[in-house]
Amino acid sequence: MFNNWKIFESNLGFAPSETIKIKLDKYYKILLAENAKYNLTRITSEKEVYEKHFLDSLLFTKEHKLSNEKIIDIGTGPGFPGIVLKIFFPEIEITLIDSNNKKVNFLNILIEKLNLKKITAKHVRAEELARIENEHYDIVISRAVAYLDVILELGVRFTKIEGKVILLKGPKADEEILNSKNIAEKLKVTLTAKQILKDTGFGERINLFYTKTKSTPDLYPREYARIVKESGKKHA
Repeated sequence: MFNNWKIFESNLGFAPSETIKIKLDKYYKILLAENAKYNLTRITSEKEVYEKHFLDSLLFTKEHKLSNEKIIDIGTGPGFPGIVLKIFFPEIEITLIDSNNKKVNFLNILIEKLNLKKITAKHVRAEELARIENEHYDIVISRAVAYLDVILELGVRFTKIEGKVILLKGPKADEEILNSKNIAEKLKVTLTAKQILKDTGFGERINLFYTKTKSTPDLYPREYARIVKESGKKHA
């Protein structure tokens, strides 16, 4: 069982409870077992999963404290950050979405075996669900899923006015902001905070916090192929 909890305490400011430690251990073991059947993550060593997946999913909470918000995690994969957030902050209500059905099946196994409540996993595309669940959530979160302008467009409609879009990014976040040009203005969001976390052994992290200022224009989100085709990544 993982025992380097000092790295969690030094980065988050608190040590996980025994209940959390037990659930993370179960999570890791289920992830390892299911990963042998189909590819969920290339990172499989205990140390790396705990540090590069579990801890990395939580670093933004030093900047934005979670309470009882309603959250949607876009492109959650095997549950990063959504399942980790639910384990640490059981009072939140969270929806996990992914376009990969195998990953959603895995999430449902996890939810059942970890006995998690107020959490739903959906096999759906973000740009389609956003039209149905317009301004439904306090927070939209996504970790390393797509280029900045792409994930902002996919996520912004889900958020209530004055809600947050929190994007967990790597060291190229500033480059993505530059190449995405005026996308924030078009989508009626403002970059209100940037959390820069220097490399502590698992890479530099930059987390971006956007606040939605007005309702999303009817045009957005567009079809996924068009979003990607016109992304600033093409010019990076």
